[in-house]
Amino acid sequence: MSPSLLLVLLGVACDPEPADTAPPVVDPIPEDEPACADAEARLGYRACVPRIPDDETFNGVTVPAGSVDQLRVGKYLVPAHDDARVPPVFLDVNAFTLHYDFLVAAFPDDFSGLTTGEYQELVLHPDTREFYAGTYSLYLEGDGFYYGFTVWDDPTDPTSTVTLAEVTAAWQSLRERFDLGPLAWVPNSSAQQEAALGWDAPFDIHNPAQIDYEAYNPGEAYGYLRLYTLEEFSAATEASAFGYQDIVVIDEAPEDLERVVSGIVTGTRQGGLSHLSVRSAARGTPNCYIRAPLDALSAWQDQLVNFECGASTFEVSAATPGDAEAWWSEIRPDPVSICAPDLSERAMPGLLELPTDSAAQRDANVCGYGAKGSNLATLYQRIDPVYQLDGFLIPFAYYDDFVGTGTWSVDLGEGEGTYTFAETIAAWHADSTFLTDAAVRRDRLLALRTAMGEAPVDPALLSQLADQIVATFGNDTTMVRFRSSSNAEDGLDFSGAGLYNSDSACLADELDADQVGPSRCDPDKEDEETLTDSLQEVWASTWNLAAWEERDWYGIEHERVAMGVLCDTRSADELANIVAFAGNPTSDADDRYLVNAQLGELEVVSAESGVYPEKTLLTLDDGVVSLVSRVSASSEAEIVLTDAELGELGAVLWDIAQLYPNDDVVPEGHTLIWDTEWKIRSDGQLVIKQIRPFLR
Repeated sequence: MSPSLLLVLLGVACDPEPADTAPPVVDPIPEDEPACADAEARLGYRACVPRIPDDETFNGVTVPAGSVDQLRVGKYLVPAHDDARVPPVFLDVNAFTLHYDFLVAAFPDDFSGLTTGEYQELVLHPDTREFYAGTYSLYLEGDGFYYGFTVWDDPTDPTSTVTLAEVTAAWQSLRERFDLGPLAWVPNSSAQQEAALGWDAPFDIHNPAQIDYEAYNPGEAYGYLRLYTLEEFSAATEASAFGYQDIVVIDEAPEDLERVVSGIVTGTRQGGLSHLSVRSAARGTPNCYIRAPLDALSAWQDQLVNFECGASTFEVSAATPGDAEAWWSEIRPDPVSICAPDLSERAMPGLLELPTDSAAQRDANVCGYGAKGSNLATLYQRIDPVYQLDGFLIPFAYYDDFVGTGTWSVDLGEGEGTYTFAETIAAWHADSTFLTDAAVRRDRLLALRTAMGEAPVDPALLSQLADQIVATFGNDTTMVRFRSSSNAEDGLDFSGAGLYNSDSACLADELDADQVGPSRCDPDKEDEETLTDSLQEVWASTWNLAAWEERDWYGIEHERVAMGVLCDTRSADELANIVAFAGNPTSDADDRYLVNAQLGELEVVSAESGVYPEKTLLTLDDGVVSLVSRVSASSEAEIVLTDAELGELGAVLWDIAQLYPNDDVVPEGHTLIWDTEWKIRSDGQLVIKQIRPFLR
């Protein structure tokens, strides 16, 4: 494009000529739509506008697009049904580049505590969609221009591909509020382009320009080049098959990529304000589009490379492990230090027996029994027993015995041989291939976990554990829960939430003479739930791939990690599952308590698609809940927690926030609140089962 033509187009963008097709006459937008004005009053700056009446407004709420065929780009949000909590708005993307951040900050009463997964349900999936979301841009085409909009769906899910009715609904809402000219629809995936074939649409459809290359965040990276189709990428994400040491190449741009990677290449264009583009820019991750990248880069598949997303083209060359490791070290956060495991502790103390009076004792407990169990013991010794579960702790020493004596046949570089798990772990962490190649690491860790799941457990430990279960729970037919409790989780500087496994266990199943189900503790369990199986499951999860990747990103020394076990009551037929924060985790200025609750035993955090919890904000005055603000209902029930139950929960959590000791220094610029997990048992009793610090 010549400079003179660009100047002409820029001039047209500010003062466009009348369009050939005049926009249809529509009813004016009510002047009293207060959503954006209310948000601005709350924030002190503009978050959105209800319409685009002129060029000044358009230029004020959009940003330069940075694309070869677009001049400026903005974002919109319009209701998908009459009950949507926000009316049609055009975001001010100078303030909010992500819809998620906009909803949480601009409308805290409705969206506090919104997770990224819940946000995706709100805008991407037809069964749960509350809003149509996307971008609108001033596009260049030939010697002219047009205004276009996108409608987002989930490219990895064919059932979510937008229909003519859905795009028309979004277009009708937008055209009533966009006065600069007609809006054409621009498909942003191959599935959308294919779906639109044959549509008799009331709007124009413009496919994006066909170009060979476009950079969204120029820069260089080191990593193993992993090539995926979009379907393969979805499976690889689920399996944690790639990480910060990999450059991910995908034939089609996904909606988002939350895992940290070294670089991103997609085979469809992303757009300047896509989640993928915004996240990569925020992290400093090189990110670009290449036409047919799986073909263009096939010669480099799974090789360690230096890759550069340049301003006008890309470059790729072979890299050495030393250069790559030096580059990875620069992009990682400051290392997190964990305590060396104390293997002298061999007792199995009850949760009320562990010494927790001093900071030194509490630190020692984490080093001997793990953070999850130690935190719960510290809490239980300070609250009313009515909110407690029976339980005890299994120290690190028995995990160390297991990995130190358990053996398997493996090649550690000198041919197949018999080695202990501990010898294997040490050898792998001295092996540059294991440390730098995620594919190799994934296969080895899977084999290790499988072998640990088949290794014998010391009979003397099982006998001691059996005695402790009977002493704690009174019989051998109470189903108990073995929960992971390591020295690399539930801390102020490393949460580790969801990295390790927990499992149910039945002593009677361990003691019987067969391996045939159902369980003697729970006839609904078709298989036996032995102590051996449960210990193996929890101990082996120390080496889950996602756990290794997360620890490595934070510079944690893997060989220092040890796994204890918190053994407490497994509640059956519980009425509610609850995650509650003693504060609002998404807003520094909001001290209301956030409560997420779900019916029965359904997950609150890692729920299936289409299943989402009840969200409530609690205002407290001197420990008493004075206001219950119901943000959104559960997908499974109109009411999960009553006002009375919320009042009780809020009051107990208030007490916990005042009395629970924090022994760590809170980093400047952050506030410490407590992240807790609760349940309501089948008898209606509220109990707390976990507590961890949370920095906001």
